Amino acid sequence: MIKIYIHHFYSRSLFLKFFALTSDRISKIKNNIGIITCTYRNKKFELIFNPEFNDNKDGYHLIDFLAINYQLYDWHEYTEIKCVNSYKDQTAHRAGGPFGINDIPIMKWIANKLENKNGWLVSLMRTEKSFIESDNINYALVKDLESEIKRLKNHFIFSDNFFIEKNVESIHYPNHNFIFTNTMFQWNEHLSIRWYYEFKNIFEKLDSPYKLCFSMRNHKLNRVRIIELLSKLKNKDIYLTRSNHCNNSDYKAYKHIIENLEGIHLNNYGDDNFDDISYISNIEHYLEYVMRILPMAKMHILSETWDYLKSPYTSNYLSEKTYGFVLSNIPFISTHTYPYDILREITGVENHPFYKEAEYYRGVESRFTDFVNEFMKNYDTNYDLCKKWVDKVHKKVIDKIYNENSFLDLLLDGFKENKKTVERKLI
Repeated sequence: MIKIYIHHFYSRSLFLKFFALTSDRISKIKNNIGIITCTYRNKKFELIFNPEFNDNKDGYHLIDFLAINYQLYDWHEYTEIKCVNSYKDQTAHRAGGPFGINDIPIMKWIANKLENKNGWLVSLMRTEKSFIESDNINYALVKDLESEIKRLKNHFIFSDNFFIEKNVESIHYPNHNFIFTNTMFQWNEHLSIRWYYEFKNIFEKLDSPYKLCFSMRNHKLNRVRIIELLSKLKNKDIYLTRSNHCNNSDYKAYKHIIENLEGIHLNNYGDDNFDDISYISNIEHYLEYVMRILPMAKMHILSETWDYLKSPYTSNYLSEKTYGFVLSNIPFISTHTYPYDILREITGVENHPFYKEAEYYRGVESRFTDFVNEFMKNYDTNYDLCKKWVDKVHKKVIDKIYNENSFLDLLLDGFKENKKTVERKLI
């Protein structure tokens, strides 16, 4: 039997994040502390849920970044973590984000606690980019975070970040493991991503009024430029829309560029009346996207979080933007190559049919607009190419979610993906 000490209180979402697809479960949990036994790939596991640290040598030790965030007010030792403007029941964690809690103190606390330990299983599925130095980007918040991650070199790191350049991973992070299926459960806990998969059943029955859609929530400058240039095409088959929900500094700085342009719809969260959806239960404010935006076009434009860079990335993560399209089986074209790169490596499906074009236009808004203009001239053929590709990716992703547990597979295989040999801890 393989024993794992999970140093957090039990929750169903935490259990499924790491132990989905297990069978023969016997639970002895009281007040969210206790033991669950289960089986995976004919191996028996004993899972001990308790936030109290110990140095027992008879099993693995697991700690999870977002579990700390979610349980910040439930365990007395977490009071050592000095978060900024934090408040009970929040879920935001992004460094410098609008809800205030700073993830660098959490990462620093983990590194401090594990400094004199070895071989712990450290889950850093943060739903954000964690590694930035190799991409030569001077972004202080992520660089500071990465400096804390580097202190975990004596432990096994599991994350939702994918190293596209394997040599960078092998040299700088040989202890890093990407865990795909567990990442999907993390997104489900964080942003209810399962609803995209439910929406697939609706989308495939729709007769959408537009052929292509570009939507924008966060008014980043490159996105503002893209929607501005696309509006100038005056193509009635392209649906352009922006939201006033993300009312941050970028929104205030750049909205004047596009707010009066013809053909750009406003996804309005409403005022103090029945149109106001800002306060109702809204799967982390994305239900309106599923209901209002996705049905509007047969295919969509993907603008991922880090799509502004002209060069390729050595590593990155995929957000709900990409995973949402894949789960919904909605064809798309991306403004950058890195979502294509990561999906290719995850699924084994060939490159997106317009990958070469994306290599040319990434990071250059005018080139991307020119590409869209040409794409629309032969839309039916191009749509079919994209649809056949996303069909393959969707099938592979769903097959993995229902048949694999990336974390447990790596554990049982001795973390062979990173050529690490681990002594099995048996009892």
